[in-house]
Amino acid sequence: MKTNRCSFFVACLISFSVALFALPVFAENSRLQVRCLDASGNPVPGVKVVVFQLKSQKTKDKKTDAQGNAVFDKLEDGAYRIVGRKEGFFPALHEFAVLKGSQESVTLKLAAGADKKLHFEDPAEEARAFELLKQGLEAYRQNKFTDAEELFIRSIEINAASAEAFYYLAVSYLQQSRYDQGVDMLNKAAGLASAYMTALPPGPNPYDQLYQNVQGLIKKLPSIKAENALRQQKFDEAAAEYAEAIKIEPDNPDLHANRAVALTNAKKFDEALRSIETAIKLKPSEKSYTDLKTQIDIRKENMELDKAQAIMNEGNELLQEGDAAGALKKYDESMKMVALDKQSPLWRQIARAQAKLDQQEAAIAAFKKAIELAPADRIEEYRNSFAQYYLDAKKYEEAIDVLADPKNAGSQSAEQVLLSLAASTKHKQPQLAEAALERVLRINPDNVDVYFDLGQLYYADGKEKDSRTKELLTKYVEIGKDEVKLENAKNMLIMIGRRTK
Repeated sequence: MKTNRCSFFVACLISFSVALFALPVFAENSRLQVRCLDASGNPVPGVKVVVFQLKSQKTKDKKTDAQGNAVFDKLEDGAYRIVGRKEGFFPALHEFAVLKGSQESVTLKLAAGADKKLHFEDPAEEARAFELLKQGLEAYRQNKFTDAEELFIRSIEINAASAEAFYYLAVSYLQQSRYDQGVDMLNKAAGLASAYMTALPPGPNPYDQLYQNVQGLIKKLPSIKAENALRQQKFDEAAAEYAEAIKIEPDNPDLHANRAVALTNAKKFDEALRSIETAIKLKPSEKSYTDLKTQIDIRKENMELDKAQAIMNEGNELLQEGDAAGALKKYDESMKMVALDKQSPLWRQIARAQAKLDQQEAAIAAFKKAIELAPADRIEEYRNSFAQYYLDAKKYEEAIDVLADPKNAGSQSAEQVLLSLAASTKHKQPQLAEAALERVLRINPDNVDVYFDLGQLYYADGKEKDSRTKELLTKYVEIGKDEVKLENAKNMLIMIGRRTK
């Protein structure tokens, strides 16, 4: 919301003071009835009522009758300031009654007290009201809306005819989301501006501009409400208000884009995408709109992933509890919400559930699918999961097939993977270590140390492996370089020779 500067108000005062000297002829066919009441609502007779025509500066006065009424006939059309005075009461003021060939009624309420000068009768009071208005504007510029509100109210208490003070009091209320009060003050500002406009010659004038500003704010009220709701993170409310604003300005791309922001934060991504696509159609060159669409797509995908993960977690719990069939249903449900390139974790869990159900072929296919879809930096992890499936079934050769497959080796070579596997399992799973080393020799027969390491494992297995042990250790003695290993190999060959006799 944009604010006018103090120069605006100076212009208002100057324009108004000049205009008061123009005195054209008016039709005299309007009627004004003024009723004066005390604090209890009782009629007050004998009140001197003065009506002042802003443009002609003519005055008329009458005293109220026994019923507290003073009637003014044949008044010129225009805006009238109305003042009621009686001894023992504060003066009562109404600003303004606008007559246009009409009959109007005004009620003045008189409070007990002493007479005093009103703002237009005392230049010092007028100046004080204006100073408070300027201070309120400064507080408003600093976004101190409650301070600004207090200053504008104090200014109005002195000068209840300040259209500007009512206008800025209204926008202070709107900034605080006090919409009913804001609209009331806007209507008051519009009424005062309209009254002043009757005292000015035709053509552009400051009060015409203020009146237009008021109408513009009322028109944009849904948009203002939406912006405030968005700031307060009331996203559903903001989206609804933007929808109302769009009814008024359907071709405003910013309103559609802002509604998309609200809907995105309300996690209504499909509606948000429709809104931003409308904004893009209205203004295709706006890069911020296309960027926003990309962000909405990402957030929608992430939300779907979160939902899918939650369902997958439910499946994992069922699998852990032994309900593999129930787990599979959850995994299938989750799969429908996830793009193909994000499905590798699900396929691995499906494989594990199928293995529990003894659906071996399906499980193997699912493990392969998981590896196929895995990102490059996680292929090794998924390969190991597949291999573990075979290891759990003591199918060592099949596990080795998985680990030695170049497509599944990840950043390591198949040989490196197998050597690491043999090193880590030679004490706990010597058969797996042996199968791994045999596969290494098939991949790389020139790996000298493997002949010794594998021969040593077979030697520990006993007499039934002596033939293969002897073959391996003999080969190492021929090509090996490590003196310690050579000595050990020769000793083991001697022991093999003795136990075979």
